[in-house]
Amino acid sequence: MADVPARPRPAPARRAAAPRARRRYHHGNLRQALIDAGLALIQEKGVAALTLREIGARVGVSRMAAYRHFADRAALLEAISDAGFVRFGDWLAEAKSSAKPRRAGEREDFKSRMRGMAVAYVRFAAAHPAHYQVMFGAARDPGSPPPGPAAARSFSILEDTIREGQAKGIVRSGNPTQLARAVWSMVHGISTLAATCRLGPDTSAEQFALVCSDVLEDGLLA
Repeated sequence: MADVPARPRPAPARRAAAPRARRRYHHGNLRQALIDAGLALIQEKGVAALTLREIGARVGVSRMAAYRHFADRAALLEAISDAGFVRFGDWLAEAKSSAKPRRAGEREDFKSRMRGMAVAYVRFAAAHPAHYQVMFGAARDPGSPPPGPAAARSFSILEDTIREGQAKGIVRSGNPTQLARAVWSMVHGISTLAATCRLGPDTSAEQFALVCSDVLEDGLLA
């Protein structure tokens, strides 16, 4: 009897390729990723270009995923502002604590701390222009809620320094909040002039902040 040819074995079934897992974010990670993407977009195109759709596309998630973290564009801007003020307050606190007076004495110590914070202010504005633009660039309606705790903390660092100087008899009497606002306005103006290239080519924002600090101290000191 003729040999019966062996039946060919069926080829092993190819396993379907597993679908490529989409990158997953933990709750906090996606929120931070959206904030970071928003900052990058503002740095490139300005605040007006910011949309939840755009930053969601940059991160790789849907617009609805972005809406789970931020109710609207205003909420995202508020979160970006808060994050900026946290970092900004850290810069001011570090400058105050690490300031070294050129000469001994409480008066010189106060001057050194004020100069250190003035320089830290303009340095932050130059190093983080997108954050600074959101923190101070958006107009606030008269009936809008007050700034959040992070913004209040950054101002309180300066205000507390004024109060400490008054308690030691170094700073003249007066409303410490108003005196702090006068200092804040000066350094904010310097930062704004520097950001718009209006200080001139012969000086830097840091140099001008020190010059203005010396001028302002004449009015602050008792």
